[in-house]
Amino acid sequence: MGIIDEKDRKILEILKENSNLSTHKISKNTLIPVTTVNNRIKKLKEQGIIKRYTLEVDRKKLGYSISAYIFVGVSLKELKEHKLRINDLLNSVRKSPLVDSAENATGDIDIIVKVHARDIDEMNAYVVNNLSELKGVEKTRTAIILEHK
Repeated sequence: MGIIDEKDRKILEILKENSNLSTHKISKNTLIPVTTVNNRIKKLKEQGIIKRYTLEVDRKKLGYSISAYIFVGVSLKELKEHKLRINDLLNSVRKSPLVDSAENATGDIDIIVKVHARDIDEMNAYVVNNLSELKGVEKTRTAIILEHK
């Protein structure tokens, strides 16, 4: 993987802010020729620096009024008994439509899950009836997100 320069950084900053911009607009904002912008974006994709373009959704407008981080403690013994790995558990967690992300972590927390729900009842039902019931989940601790920036 090659090292990126200042022009690449400018292009990446603009794409992080709005990945929907045309190369013409990126060129105009950076004063880099359109062909160069195209070539650099192609190179950044080939190098794996740009993995994918994403969409940011306003979840509140979709009816999801509450978000939380759920910190999950895992019983490796239970996983082993069921011939499962932590990645199997992560994949099971990610299947819920309420889950935005689920990542393996270090320290006293094994998995961090970001969840969006319509209300506290739906959040509670997910934690109690779904997440806590997965093989390997030993304990959960939920932190409600008070404000999104």
